[in-house]
Parts: sequence; structure tokens; C-alpha cells
Amino acid sequence: MSGLKWLNSFEAARNMAISTKKLVLIFFHSPSCNGCKKTLEKTFTDQDVADLLEGDFACVKYTVTQDENMTACYNVEWTPTFVITDSEGRELERWVGYLPPDEFITQVHLSEGLAEMHAKRFKAAEAAFEWIIDHKPDSEAAPEARYYMGVALYKDTGDARHLERTWETMNKRYPGNNWTKKAAAWS
Repeated sequence: MSGLKWLNSFEAARNMAISTKKLVLIFFHSPSCNGCKKTLEKTFTDQDVADLLEGDFACVKYTVTQDENMTACYNVEWTPTFVITDSEGRELERWVGYLPPDEFITQVHLSEGLAEMHAKRFKAAEAAFEWIIDHKPDSEAAPEARYYMGVALYKDTGDARHLERTWETMNKRYPGNNWTKKAAAWS
């Protein structure tokens, strides 16, 4: 059903994450969930999605009704749920809901960037946000990616001019957007 190669346990994902310096992506799903079915049948069978996930993550999936301990551990209330963790299982980022392949790829880059920021790996975060800015500048995720790109640059360098330039760029490119309004503090 899926071209994506899944690891069979969190322990296997953890070991891979340690040896490869990857993050872990946990996919929680339910057999009765239409969004999960579409994710499995349409999104995960897309070769670009599979390549991105296998390249950047140690991937493991759990059925919420069969793997209740993991479901409870990560407080999964809705499916599909995607959780990015470090190799110790500490949650760094999450999102919920079905997305078709193109939008899923954009969401993965955004969530990966945020997870890398939480892990204080600012260069990796910058690369994830930059992908969205360069490849999907008109996507719904682009203003948020641009905002956090400024934050990552500032945290990486300590140079507050990155924040001011971020606001200026956002004010021109995304006027009126909520992320631009948040960046106005840097004007």
C-alpha cells in the first residue's frame, strides 16, 4: 500500500536516529479514519514524499487502537497525527490532518524546521525554512516559514538586524498576514 519503508518499532527508529543523526517521525493512524486512508494511499505512495521522509527521518507508524501506550504517551486525540521527536522520544513538533502530497511536503519542511529550532540546530532549521521560501513562496506555510527563518537567523547569529529585515520582507511580500503582524514587533 505504501512505498515508504517503515521501521517496526520506536526502538528501531531511535537506533536509526542515533546512528544517522535524523529526527524520528511517528505517524498515528486509525483503520476507520478516511484522512489516514488517504494519507496511506495517496500521500505516502508519492515518491517525492517517500524520498523526503526516508532521507530526513527514521519513520515509524502506530495504529491508535492497537498501540494505546504510544497513543497515550503522545496524547493523540485525532488521526492522522504526525509527531516529530528526537532520538530520546522527546516531542519537538506535531501536526494533525490529511494533506495531499504537495502540501504534505511543505508541511514536513515547516515542521522539520520548527523541530530543528526546538533542538537548537539553527542551520538545519534555516535550511528547512529556506526550502519553503524558495520552492513554495505562495503557500500558506510561507509566511510562517519566513517568520521563523528570521528567528533562526537571529538565534544562530545574535544579530537583531535579521529580525528587522524579516519584518521588512514580510511587510512587502505578505502584508496583512498574521505572521507579518507578529513580525511587526521587529520594525
